[in-house]
This record gives sequence, structure tokens and C-alpha cells, in this order.
Amino acid sequence: MKRNQYIILIIAILSIIPSQLLGQDSIPKRPKIGLVLSGGGAKGMAHIGVIKVLEKYNIPIDYITGTSMGSIIGGLYAIGYSANDLEKLAKRIDWGEIFAGSIKRYDISVEEKNEADKYLLEFPYKDGSFVLPKGMVSGQKLEKLLAKITWPVHGQNDFLKFPIPFACVATDIETGEAYVMDKGFLPDALRASMSIPSVFAPIEIDGHLLVDGGLVRNLPVSDAISMGADIIIAVNVGSPLYKKEELTSMLAIMDQASSFRNAFLLEDEKKLCDILISPDITGYNAASFDATDSLIIRGEEAALAMEEQIKALAERLKKYKQPKVKKVNSAALYSIFINEVKIEGLEKVSEKLVRSRLNIENAAWIDLKEIEKGVDRVYGSQFFEKVNYKIIQDGDKNILVIRVYEKPFSAVKVGVNYNNYFNASLLLNGTFRNILGEGSKLLLSGKLSEAPEATIDYSIFTKYKPSIGFRTLLDYFTLEEKLYFPEDSLNLSMRHHSFTGKLAAVSSLSNSVYFAAGAEYKYEYFNIIELEQSNYNSSFSFLKLFGEIYVDTYDRTVFPTSGFDIKMKADYLLLPLSNDDYHYDENYWRFSLHISRYIPIGKKLNFNYSFNSTLVLSDSVFIGDYYRLGGEVRYKSYVIPFSGFRFMEFTALNILSGRLAFRYEFLKNKYLCINADGAFKSNNIDQLVIANDFLFGAAIGVGTNTIIGPLEFKISKNNVNNRWGFWLQLGYHF
Repeated sequence: MKRNQYIILIIAILSIIPSQLLGQDSIPKRPKIGLVLSGGGAKGMAHIGVIKVLEKYNIPIDYITGTSMGSIIGGLYAIGYSANDLEKLAKRIDWGEIFAGSIKRYDISVEEKNEADKYLLEFPYKDGSFVLPKGMVSGQKLEKLLAKITWPVHGQNDFLKFPIPFACVATDIETGEAYVMDKGFLPDALRASMSIPSVFAPIEIDGHLLVDGGLVRNLPVSDAISMGADIIIAVNVGSPLYKKEELTSMLAIMDQASSFRNAFLLEDEKKLCDILISPDITGYNAASFDATDSLIIRGEEAALAMEEQIKALAERLKKYKQPKVKKVNSAALYSIFINEVKIEGLEKVSEKLVRSRLNIENAAWIDLKEIEKGVDRVYGSQFFEKVNYKIIQDGDKNILVIRVYEKPFSAVKVGVNYNNYFNASLLLNGTFRNILGEGSKLLLSGKLSEAPEATIDYSIFTKYKPSIGFRTLLDYFTLEEKLYFPEDSLNLSMRHHSFTGKLAAVSSLSNSVYFAAGAEYKYEYFNIIELEQSNYNSSFSFLKLFGEIYVDTYDRTVFPTSGFDIKMKADYLLLPLSNDDYHYDENYWRFSLHISRYIPIGKKLNFNYSFNSTLVLSDSVFIGDYYRLGGEVRYKSYVIPFSGFRFMEFTALNILSGRLAFRYEFLKNKYLCINADGAFKSNNIDQLVIANDFLFGAAIGVGTNTIIGPLEFKISKNNVNNRWGFWLQLGYHF
């Protein structure tokens, strides 16, 4: 009993002896610092400038929360990017391109390129009804970027275990409540946090349909406190409510009406801050991605304006033991060994088709560029709304997971165009995939115009590599062609009816190279009306064999800036089938070659050269086998554009033409265009290049890309007469 009393006495004495006398650590526990970054689109680049100042004073960050663009900057900082890394990355990325809705043309499968940028509207059809898109932009480019820059933590699903614990905020569009994410796949969380409603399609995570967190909590200070932050440094780049004099439009009033709740909540969050930094973002908006440099400077300036408070905090923290922050390698992924490739999300599309386009094998070394190219090839098939990837670790294995989101397999599309050759035209199209076989596509198209047309186009591709398939095409069009004579001595027109049926073996060797070989049946009927109104009718039908190679590496369809376009075709007239008294050559070859290339010269100037050549190894052919030269549009493959002359003004068997052109972007999306064309033509190949018969034309014009397609206007002149020409077009070309 006495012994127990001694033990109790010793414990009591030790409990009141100062810890310094016992040699314990005298440094108290350091208060935790939370960094909170608001949403604001491009204005969020100012966050980087603030972080640069915080790093300058060695302010340790223990927790990060963010919304929208603040979630991206904060998430990257949390996994190991430094302020310097973030600045380099922000300046290197073409943010305007990332947030654009369309993919680059060279990412589209070559067999799909002819359908790219032809339609103004598209209405997917699924389960017996038309389906409207959930947003203007699927987010394909953004998700690919986020997967690329966060690859070191693809396998880390707990954001609280990042070098700096992290959480971001989205809005549950079903309930209107904030949804805080601190676990899962980081690119998905960042993508959800900045899904601007009606712009980006929402993203579903754990049963919640999520959009931009700025709708409910644009400055998530309370979330940082919930994580354990004692001191809050917050950066707010959100726009304030409009003043009365600024409410001058319906859109401004609607925006104001929807912002009240968030504005009140923002004031509550601000009250929880210890240091609130508000960069001056006057003159900038959510789309000011071309001002990244100046926005970063604005952030730096705003942080320096609070320098005394930041310095005071730095001095206060010096008495505490400084933590060692583990940095994740944020360098680019050059090479990784992939043990296994998995495909997620397939319902109706064949896995073999996806794997053939992906072209990544199990148990192979591969770099990130090859993964991205494979993803682009799968996405370019047009079977999917989105295709993204993640790299996860399962023990000592690296697994590449390709995640696909299938499109509805049927769609109705509408295209509109106006030009001064055909006036207004309307294109109606029905596209049906996998209806008549796995990997198949059926197009039914009709054009209402002064040159009406109807097309049935069916193709199917096998699962083998390179992609091999078959194509059947039925096409009918009719066109009134003017017949031009010297000095306009006669005024004749020719009604041209054409029906074509093709059956071919085809192969898409890559996203850029297409090959076809097969047989073609053609029926042509011409009706020439003379001034005396007497009719001249002529028809001709024949069977021929053909082979063609098509190469297209343009970066975009409208106003391309780089890449080349090559079309080579050879036809052999095999068997005339005309019922008329046939008096033309029975068998002969026709060849055509088109080459065009765009070369950027700096950021604003672009150079283009093109070359066209046709060759017919016969002097006696039906009029339907002649080529046409003149005008500004390649209406059909037998029509070669040539500035300065009227549409299809010249007819010849053999043509050699070229064009040199410059395009200058004098304002954003506003172009000045100038080109010079030269050509020789002859029905006799031996007399093709004769100096006296050289044709020359030149044009100057302006162009821009509008919401309904390109708008172009040109004026032109030639070396044959004093006639001025002009060209006006609005809408996508078809």
C-alpha cells in the first residue's frame, strides 16, 4: 500500500514540472494554413501570381480547396506543381482550343472527314425520340488535357493523401446543393468542378450529375476549415454583381437574377478569411485566355498589395517546425510499361473495333503521346461522345483503362449554305451507325438547291488492321451548266443529269490516308437548249474501273492553317453501255491529281499553294468526261476552281493549274485573303503548254467564321477580258 502511494506522488510531481526541464520539444504545434481558390474561368490565371508570392515568403500550405478554374490550379499545386511549373503550363496551353467544341480535323477518321463541318444542326435519335445535347461542348479536349497533366496521381483515389490535401466543389444539378470531392479520379473531379451549365456537358460521379461549383460556392472557405485549416488565405477572382448602369441588356439582367444567392453566400465565406486577396480583373472575363501573362501579373500585384500581412504571417510561422512537403513528379510521362489494356463503357460498339483503332498492345512500353494518339483515333471514329483514359496501378502492374461514352447511333443533320452560284441550299441528312452490320455507316442525304442532289452511301469496316472495308454509293444530281463562247456571242445552257453507282474495297491506312478501288457505273444525260428553243439531247452510260488515294492532314476544315490535301484518281473506261449511236473511243484512261498545302508563317500569316492536273488519254470522249475550270468552289471532282473566271467557264480534257495564296488574320477570326491562279488547258495533250494560251486570274477578299459557318467575299479579275468577278458565300460548304 505504501509503495502505491509513492508511485502516485511521483506521477503528480512529474505532471507539474515544466516540460523544458524534462527535455521535451518546446515548439508548439503549428497552425494549419488553408489556401482557397475561387472560380472565374480565365481570370483564375491570377491564382498563379498569388502562389508565386506565397512561395517567395515560404508560406507552407496544408490544405487546398478550389472551385472551377481554382480547382484546376489548386489541384495541380496540391499534387506537386510549383508556381513556376504552373506558369509555364498555363502559357503553353492553348486554352481557347481546349474549350472549343470541335476536334482538329486530323483527329477525325479519314473516312469521316467528308462529313466534317457540313452541318449547322445535329439531332441525335435514341430510344424512339430525339435527344438534345446536355452542353455545347462534350469536354473531350479538356478531359484529355486533365488526364495528361495529372498522370502521376491516376492511381491515387484519396485526395487527402496528396502532398497537400485537396478538395474541390461542384454543384449537384439535381438538388442544387454543393458536392465536395476529396476522393475519386482527380481529372473527373476537376472536370466536374468547372462544368459550366449549357456550355460543358455535366459529368456523373457516384450517381450525382455535377456542374460548375461556382453556382453554389465559388469561394469554398468553409470547406478548407472543415478539413482542418486554422488560417485561411483566399483568392477571389469572381465577378461582382452588376451596378445599375451596367444592367443594360436582357442577358445582363438574367445573369444578375441568377447570381444573387451565390453573391450572398460569397459574403459569408469572405468573413471566414484571414487574408483575402482580390486581384483587379477589370477588363477581363471568363474567356480572356489570351491574357494569361497579364492575369498572372495581376495576381502577383494583388498579393504584393497584401505583402505586410503575408510577411507578418511568415514571421509568425518561423517559430514553428516547418514541414517537409513531398513533391510528386509532375514532369511529362515519356515512357511507361503497360501490363494490360482495359476498355470501359462499351454497350453496342465492338471491343475489337476499339482495340483496332487504339492500336496499343498488352505488355508493351509506350509513351503518353502514343496513348493520346490512340485515344484520338478511337474518338475520331465518331462512335463516341467522349473517349478518355487513366493509368492505374494494381500491385506491380500498370493498367491502361480506356473509357468510352457511346453516342446515339442515329442522327438527323441539317446544313445550310448560300453562294452566288447556286443561291440558297439546304442539306438534310440521316446518319445511321451499326444498323446494317457492326462497324457500318449508312448516310441518306438530300440537297434542296438549284443543283439538287440525292445520295445513299453505305460503308462497313472490318476489325482488322489496317482498317479494311467496303463501300457502296448511289448518287444523283442535276445541274444547269452555262456554255460560254467568245465575246458572249451565244447564250446557251445545258441541263446535266448524272447518276453514279459505285462498289469499292476501301482501306483507311490511318486518320489521314484513304484508299479505294472498285467499279463504277455512270449514266449521264445532257439537254442543250438553243436560242431557237430546239432541243439537243445526248445520253451516255458506261462501266469503268477506278482507283483513288486520298490524304488529308488539314488541322481544320474552315480556314486551315497547316497540313496538306492530296487526291489522286485513275479511271479506266471499260465498257460503254450507251444505246445511242456510239462514236467515241471505247477504252481510255483518265487521271487527276490535286495537291494543296497550308504553311503557317508566324501567328497571323498563312501561305497556301495548290496544284491541279488532269489527263485524258483520248481525243474523242463523251462530254461528260470533260473537266471544267473556273469559279471559286470545287462543286464536284470534275470542277477545278480558278479565280477571275466564271463558274465552269472553260471545258477541256487536259488541264494544268496552280494557285499561290496568302491569308492574313488582321483581327481575331477576321482574315484578308489574296490569291493568284495560273493555268494551261487543251483537248490535245501535245498542245497543253502554249504561252499564248496561258490563263491568269487573281482575287482579293475577306473572310470570317460565324456561328452558322464561314462568310467569304472576293472580287477577282483575269487576263482575258476586263470582266470583274465576285464570290459570296455564307455557311458550311457541301
